[in-house]
Amino acid sequence: MISVSGEEMKLIDKYCIKNLGIPGIVLMENAALKVLKNIEMNKYNTFVIVCGVGNNGGDGLALGRHLMVQGKKARFFILGNMDRGSNDFSVNYNIIKNINGDIVHINSDEELSLFKDSIIDSDIIIDSIFGTGLTRNVEGIFKDVILSINKSEKYVISIDIPSGLDGNTGKILGICVKASKTITFQLLKRGLMGMEELAGEIIVEPIGIPDMVIDSVLGENLKK
Repeated sequence: MISVSGEEMKLIDKYCIKNLGIPGIVLMENAALKVLKNIEMNKYNTFVIVCGVGNNGGDGLALGRHLMVQGKKARFFILGNMDRGSNDFSVNYNIIKNINGDIVHINSDEELSLFKDSIIDSDIIIDSIFGTGLTRNVEGIFKDVILSINKSEKYVISIDIPSGLDGNTGKILGICVKASKTITFQLLKRGLMGMEELAGEIIVEPIGIPDMVIDSVLGENLKK
């Protein structure tokens, strides 16, 4: 199986968007649907979805919309500066607002306490805080949130990679979500290799990226 670095995956996404004209929001929607496919819908009804403000968080928001449409209870907790949100994150955030989604921005101990209470009442946690682009140590309120997730011992699905795990090396960047299952997209990320203890069951799901893109970006020899 081919494995890629976070930088290589970013180049693959960029090629799709710039050269083929596949909008990033389409890739995000495909990703959300592939996560949905891997949730035991008859088992879980109440979801806590923790989102950063990048594309990983956008995946979580898109997933939550599909859960709401299917009659599930989803509560969204947002971490990070909204002014720095990616375009596709903002699109999905506005959709959640427009359908009266339950959104909480974690900025203080008060919201953190609310988050902890919501975890207790939930069946499952969706981790979409950080993606493969994280290179700095996790600190502050982000660290507090991940600590709360790990202490809860709830079933956790991480989107693309457990938040806090270096997508290239598998190094823990200060602290890392301990996932029960990780749904990663299109290609295995190098940082996930041999990391089942933190990532849980690792599932690679295609999101509609043509092989020609992988060939062009990585080279034919890496596809063999």
